[in-house]
Amino acid sequence: MIINKTNNFDVIILGSGIAGISLAAKLSKYVSVCIIEKEPILSYHSTGRSFAFYVESYGNETIKKLTKASKEFFLNNKSSDNQSILKKRGVVYISNKHQINAKNKLYNELSESKIEKLNYKDTLKLLPCLNKKYIDSSIYDPEASDIDVNILYNIYLRKLKKNKGEIFTNIKINHFKQHHKNWEISTDNMKFSCDIVVNATGAWSDEISKMVSGTKINLVPKKRTVFCFKPCKIKIENKWPLAVDVQEKFYFKIENDIVLASPADETPSYPHDAFAEDIDIAIGIERIKNSTNFKFKNIINKWSGLRNFVKDKTPVIGFDKKISNFFWLSGQGGYGIQTSPALADICKNLILNYSNKNYTDKYKINIDLMDVKRFSK
Repeated sequence: MIINKTNNFDVIILGSGIAGISLAAKLSKYVSVCIIEKEPILSYHSTGRSFAFYVESYGNETIKKLTKASKEFFLNNKSSDNQSILKKRGVVYISNKHQINAKNKLYNELSESKIEKLNYKDTLKLLPCLNKKYIDSSIYDPEASDIDVNILYNIYLRKLKKNKGEIFTNIKINHFKQHHKNWEISTDNMKFSCDIVVNATGAWSDEISKMVSGTKINLVPKKRTVFCFKPCKIKIENKWPLAVDVQEKFYFKIENDIVLASPADETPSYPHDAFAEDIDIAIGIERIKNSTNFKFKNIINKWSGLRNFVKDKTPVIGFDKKISNFFWLSGQGGYGIQTSPALADICKNLILNYSNKNYTDKYKINIDLMDVKRFSK
């Protein structure tokens, strides 16, 4: 059935993942906003499948600054029943005797963080499940925390609804039509119009840009696999820190007496509903078996998501250089959740034509480091 009514908004955001919902929540205080989501449920793809962690020492320099700038939001916002977004856990970067150079290199890269080198014995005190024949030493970051994605997402969602923002799910966009100062968006049974379109569609970002004849950013979706198991004949503790191979060949943590693990795969892919493949799980099992005392019986659960990167692994934000009212929020890689408050603030300011200097003075982020430069006039 075709509905003739046109839904009018100042800003329409495409995609309901963490990028879309965080920006919508921030913008909705000032302008009318809606989110259009192609799936029947919100946050169906990467955000809903994330192994989310807050680590200030993770990523390139821009990512680290965005992560640190996001911490205030994480600490100052809580769920409706007063639960915190962050739960301190710590992270241990473990190395064997063949990885000493890699460990030292990582230590130098993380030197500005509150980290410490641990010897063999101290590493085992934190993670007694490690194989004594495998482990040599480690780097410990005690400040790293779990991010409760459900709490974070619902905080954004509540803000959006409080500000009368709207969300439309299960919407297939047929085509865009650009007028001088606004857009018309046609779907199977609805019409929309707005002044600004925000492309926050994750792995589908380049496909959406192609529909509007915008810039191609050469985004590469990369698949990441997670699997869950309960090891046999070994006591595990939920309080243990996250364990990460110093060369990021695997990682795992304990949650609700279950091991959540990943082979840290980054398999170049294409936009689709990603699923866990047996070969990736087998690789992860083999790596974790070699480094721990875990005995595998069966896999309880498994899933995959797409982490989306451009070449320099830095987010792509800003107005498209070809289309003045088409805005990008894409390419967050594996850092989208931990950087979402800061990225949403930057994008909000750019969209509302706020002064970049005001933002950088507050959060100590050099806006020139951001990929706004990709779309500068």
